[in-house]
Amino acid sequence: RKMTADDDAASSSSPGSDLQSHSNITMASSSEAPPSSPAPASTAEVDEKLYSRQLYVMGHEAQRRMMASRAVLIGVSGLGIEVAKNIILAGISGVTLCDPEAPTSFDLGGNFYLTEGDLNKCDESSDGGDGNERKGRAELCRDQLAELNEYVKVDVASNVTSLKDEAGLLGLVDGASVVVITVPLSTSLLCAMNDRCRASPTKTRFIYALSTGVFGSVFCDFGESFVVSDKDGENPATSQVENILTSNPAVVKVLEDQGRHGLETGDHVTFSKVKGLDGLLSSEGGGGDSITHEVKVTGPFTFELPGIDASACAEPATQGYITQVKTPATLSFKS
Repeated sequence: RKMTADDDAASSSSPGSDLQSHSNITMASSSEAPPSSPAPASTAEVDEKLYSRQLYVMGHEAQRRMMASRAVLIGVSGLGIEVAKNIILAGISGVTLCDPEAPTSFDLGGNFYLTEGDLNKCDESSDGGDGNERKGRAELCRDQLAELNEYVKVDVASNVTSLKDEAGLLGLVDGASVVVITVPLSTSLLCAMNDRCRASPTKTRFIYALSTGVFGSVFCDFGESFVVSDKDGENPATSQVENILTSNPAVVKVLEDQGRHGLETGDHVTFSKVKGLDGLLSSEGGGGDSITHEVKVTGPFTFELPGIDASACAEPATQGYITQVKTPATLSFKS
């Protein structure tokens, strides 16, 4: 979905409204690293000891894609620091932090890297009282974030001096895999950045997220369409055959005492150890094991196999096992 001027602008909220946040954002990542990124190529070896736990969830291919992606994070307050921590620990190639705003006492409630010593105690017209320029939240947090993962390059967009600097913020889009904004910005600026992401050669993904006390919101634009390798993140569904009718198309019924089959129309499955149906779905008959079949769900315990004509079989199947096969899916959402 593309952000338009009709979308509700970032509402003006209290200074500490986005502080109490513990959100994890999963971002789509490009399979190619930008030229300026020091990340390993998508074929690089994954440090299995470092990333062992998440490899069980994501798999090696998703980890390699993340290792070849670079993020731009605008806003390092409560929600922003949580996003930065999560993607750095996950092993993204690099992240550019952009938040030139000086910290306030409100930030201490959400940004766990800021301390009272980081607060600027001088007045707004002062440069910091000691001849040094005032440091923004991004610069104050950079070193501690970089310590989380030595494989991830963490830098600060020092050329952006204000979150109202439209030209500076738009310039951050080029070469990024994803832009994540976690602080309120004007609707016109958000739309301009969203348009810039869509027009970029790398088709930069755009995420705008806010945490405003009890409530929060997230807006994602991954382009006209995008491919997901696992649409639900659940383990493949498995069930046991009760019978497969000799019909056209073949109708499968699973054992009810083992629960629902958990499939949706369009899912793909394989069969193994099928007894009956004249060997149509057995490995010898060319229809079992590694052969996948699309299903059309007709009930919680039944589904059809479009394209499988079992009407000529002498006997129905009375035994066998079903395993769901996760296949990539293309998703597209209309604005």
